[in-house]
Amino acid sequence: MNTLLPFSFANLPVRGRLLQLQGLTQHVPSFNQANQACAQTLAELLAAAALIAHDAKHTLAVSLQIQHPALGVLVFAHSSNRGSLKAYANAAAQVTPFSQLSKVEGGIFAVTMEPENLENRYQSLIPLTKPSAAESLADYFATSVQTATYFVVFANAQRAFALMLQSLPHEKTNEDDWTRLGLLSKTLSAEEVLAEDLNPQSLLEKLFAEDDLTLYPAENPTFVQEDPRPRMLAALSSLPRAELTELMSQGTVTLTDNTTGQTITFTPEELAHLADDTGTQ
Repeated sequence: MNTLLPFSFANLPVRGRLLQLQGLTQHVPSFNQANQACAQTLAELLAAAALIAHDAKHTLAVSLQIQHPALGVLVFAHSSNRGSLKAYANAAAQVTPFSQLSKVEGGIFAVTMEPENLENRYQSLIPLTKPSAAESLADYFATSVQTATYFVVFANAQRAFALMLQSLPHEKTNEDDWTRLGLLSKTLSAEEVLAEDLNPQSLLEKLFAEDDLTLYPAENPTFVQEDPRPRMLAALSSLPRAELTELMSQGTVTLTDNTTGQTITFTPEELAHLADDTGTQ
C-alpha cells in the first residue's frame, strides 16, 4: 500500500512528509523502458508531486514537468489533491542522462498548480541548471516559494521512498539545527528505506531520535487509471475535417495514452459524430 505520512518537529519550526510508493513498473509504463537515471527522475517527480499536492490547499492538482526542446526530452508527473498519481517519460528522456539536460541550454523545470475554480492557474518556470530533479525541486522552493527544503528520493523497480523536510514559512530555523537535519537525511540508504517490511513511523523515530516528533494521520495515494477516451475524442475533434475524414477512411483509428499505456481503438461509426460536428478549418 502507498503511504504518505506527514509529521512535524515540536522543538523546531520544521515540517516533513514521508512517502512510500509501490509498483512503479506496474503503474508507470514508461518506467519499464527508462534507463536507471530516467527511472530515478520519474520517481523524484512523482514523489514531489504527491508531497506538494498534499499541502496545496484549494488546489485540484499539481503537475511537474521537465522540458528540453533542444534534446526532445519531456518528463512529467501529476498528482491530484485526492491522492491520484501518474507519470510519463518520452522516448528521448528514457535514454538521456539527467546530467546532460543541465549542460545543454534550453531546459525548463515547470511547476503547475491548478486551483479548484480553474482560474488563475499558476505556473512557475525555472531554468534547468541542477544535475537532478530533486535538486531542481529544492531550487524551485528556494527561489519561487522561498522555503528551505531537503528532498531525498530512492527508487527501484518495485518501490520508491521519499523524504521532504521544509523550514516553516515566516519562522526562523536555527542554521545548526537545519544543517543537522539535512545530514541526518543523507544517512538514509536505499537498502534501508526500500525494504519490503519498512515501518515509516519507526524509521522517523530512529532517524530523528534527538527530536520530539508529532506524527499525523497517514494517507494512501493511489495510481490512477483514468479512461483516456474523452481526451482522445477531444483531440480528434480538434482536427481539421479533411484530416479527420481521411483517418476514418482508413478504417479503425488506434491511439495510445502514453501516461497509462492504454491503447484505444475507435471505429469509423464511433467517430462519425465528430466529423459531423467538426467545422471547416
